[in-house]
Parts: sequence; structure tokens; C-alpha cells
Amino acid sequence: MPNIEVITADAVLSAQLAGTPSPKEVTWVSPLEVFFSQNVIYPKFTDGRSVDEAVRQIRVVEADSSEEDVVILEAPFPQIEAVRWCPKLRDGEGKPLLDSSGEERRGSEGLFSMDNRRLYALQRAAVAHCPRRCRIQVTVITDRFEVMRHLKKFRTRSNGLSVSVSEWNGLGRDNAKDFTVIRVWDWRSAVAKVVEGGAADSSAAEAAGSGSCGSWEYVDRQANRRGPFSNFQMRQWWERKMLPPDLCIRPHFSGSSSSEKGQEFRPVADVFQEAPAPFAPGWSPRVQSKEEEWHECGECGRQRLEGWSARGQWYCSHCWRKWDPPKD
Repeated sequence: MPNIEVITADAVLSAQLAGTPSPKEVTWVSPLEVFFSQNVIYPKFTDGRSVDEAVRQIRVVEADSSEEDVVILEAPFPQIEAVRWCPKLRDGEGKPLLDSSGEERRGSEGLFSMDNRRLYALQRAAVAHCPRRCRIQVTVITDRFEVMRHLKKFRTRSNGLSVSVSEWNGLGRDNAKDFTVIRVWDWRSAVAKVVEGGAADSSAAEAAGSGSCGSWEYVDRQANRRGPFSNFQMRQWWERKMLPPDLCIRPHFSGSSSSEKGQEFRPVADVFQEAPAPFAPGWSPRVQSKEEEWHECGECGRQRLEGWSARGQWYCSHCWRKWDPPKD
């Protein structure tokens, strides 16, 4: 766990009154080595510009390097800012996960972007030029006061490995943010799709441009399709025994495509049969009769895949709201 220095209000005020610029470092890294700090992003920037359009405007420049496979990405927006941190692991409601001793669990340390839509665009461009290695300039925030301010904004639930691209629907029930997931972006899945298909740069760019990265969808007991869910999220649910073994899943593709028509639904146990054996501490499957296996969530109306959390609470695996099951 990082050694966090206690910062008092007087110290923050003194730093602000001093008017000294925050110390920052500029470094060259691959956009695939930077992580998302948020769980959800929207497909447009705050000024109304489309992220998809920004991806198409990113230029590739040959790097002044002895390595032939390295290129520089020049974007139509300012370089991203990031902080180096080891974030908490969180559950579906965004609450920290606890280990068997009740301590908060931490993810992997790395650079986490404060500009998640820019990072999303840069990662798509990097995947489009795979296997060439892309580099970007990143401003790393090192001032401890500014770092602590940004850490309060962290919302990632996948340690920054994936992000949901969603349409904003305004405020919903209980003044909570409401959105519709368009796609789930995970660059590892996108690269795997390009490699497995033997795609050239042009088809890789098409895959990256559509945002299709091999996420998953499933069919509930009423034969309704649910998704998309990222590879990371589905495997996480599987490893925590939150998915029935006979649940049928298949790769999700945005829109209708010939690729989607050729995919069959398969039991999740067959798809993830090579998943690691150990399960996260504090999680266990719910044992119940067949007629009680599925319940409709009172919040989102979806059919639930229940899991027992480390706090002894049930969660809807779609909207991740708490739910008190009926007493036996």
C-alpha cells in the first residue's frame, strides 16, 4: 500500500496562497500502459466534439528512434495528465473490497489518467496500429496536494483495465446518474481480436473505430439478451462464482454484423473452463432451488445473477444495487 502523507487544511491553504506551480513531470509512454481512473465515460467531449471523430484525427509520426516499430501519436487535444497510484479494488456499487481480515484490498500500481476520454481515443488509435508500438507524452502530476485532490475522483471498478462508453440519460431514481452502456472498452481484448483474426492495419483500425473489443453478452431465463460486459468483468464474476455454470454467453458486437451471426451461445463453464481455481475471499455461491435461481431486480428490472459479497450483502449483477433476499 502506498505511504500516504497526512495533509492538513492549513497546509493546503498555505500552498494555495503561495501561488507556486504544481510540480509535474512529462514522460513518454505507451497509451496502453496508462489506466482509466473512471468506470464510465461518455462518447463526446465537454465541448460537444465526438470522441470517434477525435480518433480519426490522431496522426502517426515516425519516431526519431533506432527502433523501427515505434511511432508517435499526435492527437487533436492536449496531452493527458496522470497520477501514479495503487487504487482500491471496488465492488459493483463502487465500495472497497475487503480481504478475509477486513482490510481494504488494493489493485496494481500504475499511471492512472485524469483525462479518460482522451485516453480512450489514444488507446483505440494504438490498437489500430498494432503491432507497431505507439508512444504519447503524458504529464505526471507529482504535487501531493493535487494528487490527493484527484484521488477523490477515482471511480474505476476494474483497476483501470476497462471502461464503459455510455449515453447519458440524465438523473434517474434517487437522483442517481442514469446511462445506457454502448460498449465496453478493454484494449487487451481488442488486441487479441486483431491478433486472432490476423488483421492488417486497415481492419484493425476498423475494429478500433467501432469500439468492438470482444466483450460478452448473456441470455437470461426469459431469453432476453443482456450486455455488453467486458472480458475482465465476466471473468471476475466467474472467478467469484457469481455466474451459473449453465449460463449461456457469447461475444458481443455493437450493431448487427456477420461476425455476430456466426457466434453461438455457449455455457459460461465451457468458455471459462481454464479460469483460475482460487476465488476471492468472502465470496460464495448462493444455493437455492431451481425456481428461485432468478429474481427480477426491483431497481433496474433485469434478471439477476446473485453473488454474496464480503459484507454479507446481495447485489444485482446488472445495476449492482443492494437487495435484501426473501427470508427462507
